[in-house]
Amino acid sequence: MKILFLCNKNPYPEKDGGCMAMNSLITAAVNNQHLVKVLSVDSEKFHTDITSIPEKYRNQTDYENVFVNLKVKPFPFFKTFFTHKSPHVIRFISKDFDSRLIDLLSIEEYDIVQLESVFMAPYIDTIRKHSNAKIILRAHNVEHKIWERIKLSTKNPVKRVLLHHVTETLKKFELSAIRMVDAIAAITSVDADFFKKHTAVPIGVIPFCRNANIPESLPSVEEEPLSLFHIGAMNWQPNIDGINWFMNKVCPLLKTKMPEVKVYLAGRDMPQHLYNSHPDNIVVVGEVESSTDFMLSKCVMIVPLLSGSGIRVKIIEGMSLGKAIITTTTGAEGIEIENGYNIIISNTPEDMVSNIHALLTNHQLRKTIGRNAKKTADTVYNINTVFSHLENLYHIA
Repeated sequence: MKILFLCNKNPYPEKDGGCMAMNSLITAAVNNQHLVKVLSVDSEKFHTDITSIPEKYRNQTDYENVFVNLKVKPFPFFKTFFTHKSPHVIRFISKDFDSRLIDLLSIEEYDIVQLESVFMAPYIDTIRKHSNAKIILRAHNVEHKIWERIKLSTKNPVKRVLLHHVTETLKKFELSAIRMVDAIAAITSVDADFFKKHTAVPIGVIPFCRNANIPESLPSVEEEPLSLFHIGAMNWQPNIDGINWFMNKVCPLLKTKMPEVKVYLAGRDMPQHLYNSHPDNIVVVGEVESSTDFMLSKCVMIVPLLSGSGIRVKIIEGMSLGKAIITTTTGAEGIEIENGYNIIISNTPEDMVSNIHALLTNHQLRKTIGRNAKKTADTVYNINTVFSHLENLYHIA
């Protein structure tokens, strides 16, 4: 098949979970002998100089990007209160991107055009006009649900009004877009169930697949005793809210119960306030060169998410590395887990501190949870298994 991937940000290099989710399927398509073309949105936030991409990868994906200014501008934002358009979505509408897409569709017949996220849906009309390709929406999240949860947890009345507008306009666009494609590749069964209530198009559950670069047999790395870690892009609001909750609610209790525990915070775009002021048991690392090396060097992974949708890619990556993980019910949503078997669920500060204590003081328990997590990741989230499900969806679309 000839597959055109339209990406809302550069999938290479893998700067965050979204990039990893896109790149895993792009790589799998190449490995399964499909002819692949990548056209991505390039922006200040996720800028990639194409010359910095390895030549082999560039050639295999015929990689190309178009710069789009994604900065939120005050006037266009407030204008959406009258036009009832989504301020999130309009940022991705670009004449340059549309023009390049038309060029590509005019010179090549694609079998599949895969939209990586609903933010590429504004280009559906262009695709229909210039191509007979099937359009597959790769839904990384139910996007409006992320903002819905953030809105519900916001107490500031002005901010709630703004978030209500953001949520409702995005919801309206998202529910319209899922009816305009030929099939939806949902990232979790929870998301798939939501989409099925609002559209009749074929829907498959195509989860994030285990990073192909993670070996089946992991290297032996000595873990730092009594260490916790969080890793994730800190320009994603659910990560920011979760870490703020952890620092304000969990850390004081943890310091009382286990004052010697160190908590390491890693990820790109770390907020300055975390560098400026944090408890002495918190170590703010920022962006790390190798997430694998970093994760292997610490004992227990924490993912204190209070909002969000889709699948937490970093949880799957942590499971692939055999890490014992503590998360919330929201964090574990959509992942094939069993509390106490391959992950630990904690929804209150007290429960989280109790489980942290149990895992850090019981080496055997920690290793058993991690081993079961890796087994799940290697089977359920194996890249070849997942991509075969996507190919089936292509055929029935």
